[in-house]
Formats: sequence, C-alpha cells, structure tokens
Amino acid sequence: MPTIKDVARLAGVSPSTASRAMHDNKMISEATKERVRKAMEELDYSPNYSAQNLVKRESNTIGIILPVRENQDSLGNNPFFMQIIQGITSVCTEKDYMVSLASGRSDEELIKNIQTLIRSGNIRKFIFLYSKKDDPAFSFVQKEQVPCVVVGQAYGPANQETMFVDNDNFQAGQDVTQFLLDRHYQNLLFLYTDLDEMVEMERIKGYLDRMQSLGLKALSFQLSRVDEAKTMAELQSFLQQNPQIEAMICCDDVIAVRTQRILEWLQYKPSDFAMISFNNTMVTELAKPSLTSVEIFPFQLGEKAASLLLERNLKGLDKPYFLPHEIIERGSTPYL
Repeated sequence: MPTIKDVARLAGVSPSTASRAMHDNKMISEATKERVRKAMEELDYSPNYSAQNLVKRESNTIGIILPVRENQDSLGNNPFFMQIIQGITSVCTEKDYMVSLASGRSDEELIKNIQTLIRSGNIRKFIFLYSKKDDPAFSFVQKEQVPCVVVGQAYGPANQETMFVDNDNFQAGQDVTQFLLDRHYQNLLFLYTDLDEMVEMERIKGYLDRMQSLGLKALSFQLSRVDEAKTMAELQSFLQQNPQIEAMICCDDVIAVRTQRILEWLQYKPSDFAMISFNNTMVTELAKPSLTSVEIFPFQLGEKAASLLLERNLKGLDKPYFLPHEIIERGSTPYL
C-alpha cells in the first residue's frame, strides 16, 4: 500500500509539502498541487483519514442535523431534504469530507446523538437542515462552540461560528399570494402545520402582509400533524363556514398533496380550489392536478451550506446568504 512518502518521492517534493498540497494549503503553488495529485492518482493513494483525525482531534466529517417525527409530515420524510443532503455531499466529496447524520424523535434524543458525534466522533462542523425558534439542539451546539451553518431563517447574528443559508421566504410568501391575485383569485386560504418552524412563519407572514396591504381578508388554517380524522373534520367545518374560498396556499408540497387527498375524501372536486405550494419536489408532478410550486433550489442550498462551512470565508458573514426562488406553474392554478 503506497504511503505519503511514496507520493512525495514521485512528485519530487517533501512529505510535508505533499501533505499540505493534499489539504489544498494556500502556501503551496497550483503546479505543485497538480504534481501531487497526479502522483496520488498514479499510485492509487488514499489518505489515512483515521490517523489524521487522531492527531488533529478533529474529523474530516460534517454532521448533518435533521430531527424526525413519528407522523407523515416528518421533516425526514420530505424529499426536499434529500436534495439538500445531495448538495452537501457533492461539495464534501470534492473536498475529501464525509457526512454523518444526527437525528432523533425528541429534543433529548437529538442532542444525545449530536453529543456523541462531537465527543466520540470528533466532529466539529455541523449543518442544521431546519430553523426553529428556541431550539435546544442549536443551543447545545452553540455552547459547544462548534461552527455550524443553518439552512433556514436566521434567528441570531451570522458570524464566524454560525452562518445562515436560506431563501427569502417572506418574499416568496408575498410572491405566491400575488401570483394567485393576478389570476383573479381574491379569497385565499393559507395552510400550515407548525409556526414554530421559521420557514412556515416567514411564508405566512409574507402572505398576510400582501393580503393586508390590499385590504383583503387573510384566512389561515392549521393542519394537525398527528390526527388526520380531527384535521379532516375541522377543515370540512372551516370550509363550510367560509364558502367564499377560491384558492389555497400550502406551506410545502407534502402539505399540499395531503390537502388534496383530504379534499377528495370530503368529496370536493379538484376544480373547486386552485392550489399553490412551496419546494417544488417530485410530488408536484404526481399530484392531481399537478401542483404549481415555488422552486427554492435545495441542491444549491446544500452546496452553499457545505461550502461556507468548509471554507469559513468571513467576508459578508454578518448577514444570511440568500438564494433566489422561482414559481413553477402547473395545472393547479388556472386563471379564474
């Protein structure tokens, strides 16, 4: 099995220079780095990360934090998050990093798993795939003084240790509202599940702001995450009390497809309500009718989160990094 000394000898450099070149040290010229890479490829050399991690007391692994719930709207069941993870992994692979997932069905279980990664796995870099007010897991990571990136709404100042990558969900909430208004729908209903999750809060705030600025009545309805029978009965009653509703804004695609199914059970026709949602995941094409949805580019969100965490570029870290969004029109939003 080739060693770093073999790589250095073939590249015509010292072992220490070869090591620095492998870690993309800025003090090493690109020409030298290229010679080292060619030597590594010729010798089929792979760095011994386990040995390096023991010496540095830090792993070449990024921890991804994503809680789960025992219900159909679990964050972990949403295909949107797999696309973010794919974006993270693409950057980590390029930079010789691995990823490890910390998850849990409760705050206590999640924190225990994060603690294990930090103290037993020597992982000192984390990406949160959610943003939640007063989150105990985030508070724990802050106390450990571990650098992290949050994919989601900022709930504190961005700095060297904590960075935020997000879409402008307030603006997106305004945009989907205006999109429906431009199609002559004025009686709108916003459907959500948990306003403690800041992405939902920002989207509904954008909706409320746009409706109120035009003097229009803004209706909203919370779907239960655990009691489908209760949700069905309460939504049926709500719609009977508000027969003027023409269109629905759902806080994500999973909520939208679930709502379509509930409306079918309640014997509403697909044409009874226009519908628009967020995230533009694969389920939008499978819905009946196919869903108009907001593309928020989750793969790119993951890429940017990983790049910020690994590069730790301090420039501009005093504010969140925003990616654009785009409304993808499909069959669920015909002109009224």
